[in-house]
Amino acid sequence: MPTREELVEGFTIGEWEVLPGHGVLRCGDHEERPEPKVFDVLLSLASRDGNLVTRDDLIKEVWDGRPTTDEPINRCLSQLRGHLDDRHRPHQYIETLQRRGYRLMKPVKLHKPPEPSAAQIAPQPGRSLRLWKIVAAALAVGFLAMIALTMRLPAPDTEVHSIAILPIENLSGDPANQYIVDGIKNVLARRLAEIPGLVIKNTRVRYDDEPSRIAELLDVDSVLSGAVQLQGSTLKVTYLLSRGIDNVTFGSGEVDGDLAGIFALQERLATAVRDKLTGSEQAAQPRAHTPNSDAYNRYMRGIYALEHRGEADNLEQAIELFQDSIRLDEKFGPAYLSLATAYALLPYYRNLPVIETDRAAIQTVEKGIAMDDSISEAAAAIYGSALHQQKRWSASEAAYRRAVSPRVVDSNALNWYSRMLSSVGRLDDALAQALAAEAIDPDSGVVNSRVAIAYTWLGNSEKAHEFFRRANNLGGKGPMHLLAYSLLLIRDGKIAEAQEMAVTSARMAGESPAWIHPVFAAFADPSLREPALQALSEASADDAFEPEVEVTARTMLGDVDAAMQVARQLEKPGEWFQMDLLFAPELRALREHPDFMPLLERLGVVDYWQQTGCTFDGQKATCTGN
Repeated sequence: MPTREELVEGFTIGEWEVLPGHGVLRCGDHEERPEPKVFDVLLSLASRDGNLVTRDDLIKEVWDGRPTTDEPINRCLSQLRGHLDDRHRPHQYIETLQRRGYRLMKPVKLHKPPEPSAAQIAPQPGRSLRLWKIVAAALAVGFLAMIALTMRLPAPDTEVHSIAILPIENLSGDPANQYIVDGIKNVLARRLAEIPGLVIKNTRVRYDDEPSRIAELLDVDSVLSGAVQLQGSTLKVTYLLSRGIDNVTFGSGEVDGDLAGIFALQERLATAVRDKLTGSEQAAQPRAHTPNSDAYNRYMRGIYALEHRGEADNLEQAIELFQDSIRLDEKFGPAYLSLATAYALLPYYRNLPVIETDRAAIQTVEKGIAMDDSISEAAAAIYGSALHQQKRWSASEAAYRRAVSPRVVDSNALNWYSRMLSSVGRLDDALAQALAAEAIDPDSGVVNSRVAIAYTWLGNSEKAHEFFRRANNLGGKGPMHLLAYSLLLIRDGKIAEAQEMAVTSARMAGESPAWIHPVFAAFADPSLREPALQALSEASADDAFEPEVEVTARTMLGDVDAAMQVARQLEKPGEWFQMDLLFAPELRALREHPDFMPLLERLGVVDYWQQTGCTFDGQKATCTGN
C-alpha cells in the first residue's frame, strides 16, 4: 500500500488527478479544492488503496484521536463525494461498508512509483512480451480516457435564488469557541442578504444528509456548509457551496487571518462567497465603522448569550457584554442595537416593569443611531416594541414595517410584528409574518413557537401540532407557548396530557399546582365546575398563576363575568398579558360578552381597525387598508 509520503507526490484515482501538495483535485480542465480535513480523509482512504478504513482509523488519522461525533465524518465524506462527482448511487469512488467503514473503489496510481527492488527487475521469461501488452493496454486506456474527458460536459452555470446556510463546524472541538463560529455564520447571512432577490435560510440544526436532501427539506436550491479552525490566534474558515438539484459543488474556498482581525476576515469571507454566488466580483459594500477588536469580541459573545437567553443568566450576561463592547468602542452601532433588544426582552424573561425597560431600550438605540446611522432601519423594531406596549397600534405597525424591509434580515423583528398583529386580531396577517420569520430562521424555537400559536388561534390544529413539535424539539418555551399548546391538547380531547403539561409548567415557575387538578377535572366533567372555580379563586388570591391562565380557565368554565374582570387589567400600562389570547377560539364566550367591544375601544383596537379598514367577524379582524 502507498505511504503518505508517496501520496503527497500526487496520484490518480479514476478520472481524477490528486495533487495534495497543491490542495487540488483535477479532472481535465476542471479543478476542485477541498478543505484540508476533506483532503485528509481522501489521503487516509488512498493509503489503504481499496482496503477498509474504519471510523476509528479516520478519527486517529484525521482528527488526531480527539473524540469526534459521526457528524464531522459524515460531512467530510459527503463533501469528498461532491468533489469527486460521486453523489449518486451506486457510488463510483467511495463505498460505504455498513457498520464497518469505507473504502476507495478505484485503484490508486502514484505519479512517482516507488523504486523497484533488484528482485523485481530481474529478467523473467516472456517479460518483454508481457511488457508490450501492458504498454499497449495502457495506451488504449489512456486514449479512451482522453476521449471521455474531451466529451465530458462542464456543469451548467449555477444561478442561485435561495440558499440554506448550515451550522458551521467548530473544528477546535472547544465549546468556548462556539460564539466565534456562530458569529461568523450570522455575519455571513447578513452580508449575503444584501444580494438582491436572494432568499436566505440561516439554519441552526445539523443535518446528517446530502445537500440535495437538505435543499428539499428547506425548500432552497443551494446549500452552504463550512468549518472554522482556531489554532492559537490563527483563524481559518473554509466553505463549500453545493447545488441542491444534483449535489454538484459549484464553489469552495478558505480565508484565514489572526483572531484579532476577525471583523475584516468575516468581510473577506462574505465577499468571496458572494462573488461565487453571483458569478462575478462585486464592489464591496461600504461599512460604517470597523470596530475595535476587543469590542467586537465581546459583542460576538453577547450575541451568543442573547441567542441562548433561555438558559441560566445568559440574558444578563449578554447585557453586560454589550455594555462592555460599547465602553470599548462607542461608535460600534450593532452593540447598541443588541443591547436595546436585550432590554426589550427583559419583561418577558425576567418579569421586569415594561415602562422602565422600554425607556432603557429606546435611550440605548437612540445613542446607537447617533453614533452609527446604519442601524436605524433595524432599530425600528425597538420602537415598534415600545409602541406596542403603549398600545399605539398604528405607530407600532409603521415602525415594524420599516424594521422588516427587504434590506433587513431579522427574524426577531418579524416575530415581534406577528405578535403585534395578533394582538389586534389580525390573525391571518400575524401568521404570514410568523411564517416569514420561519422562512429565514427555520430552526428557531421562538419562531416556530410563534407559528404554532398563530395556527392555534386560527383553529388549524394539524399545522399547530406540526409546529409545536418543531418548537419543542428546538427548545421553545414560555407562558404563552405552554398555554396555547395546552389549549390545543384540550381541543383534541387530550386532557390528561394537557394537565400534565400544566403541572410541569407551574412547578418550573415555582408556583403551586393545587388548582390544576380540580380545573381539569371540570373540563372533563362540567358538574365539577363549582370546586374548580373555588380553586381558581384561591390560586388567584395567592398569585399562583398568570392572568392569561385565569382568564382562559374562567372563560372555559363559563365564569365569563369574572374572566372579563381579569381581562380589564389589560388597560393598565404595558402588556398585562399577551392580548392575542383574546382571539383564541376557546375565548369566544368572552368575545360575546357585552363589555368586550367597549374594552377593545378603550385599548385603542377599534380605532386602529377603523384607521386600517378592518372588519371584525367575532373571531378575527380582516383589514383592507395599509
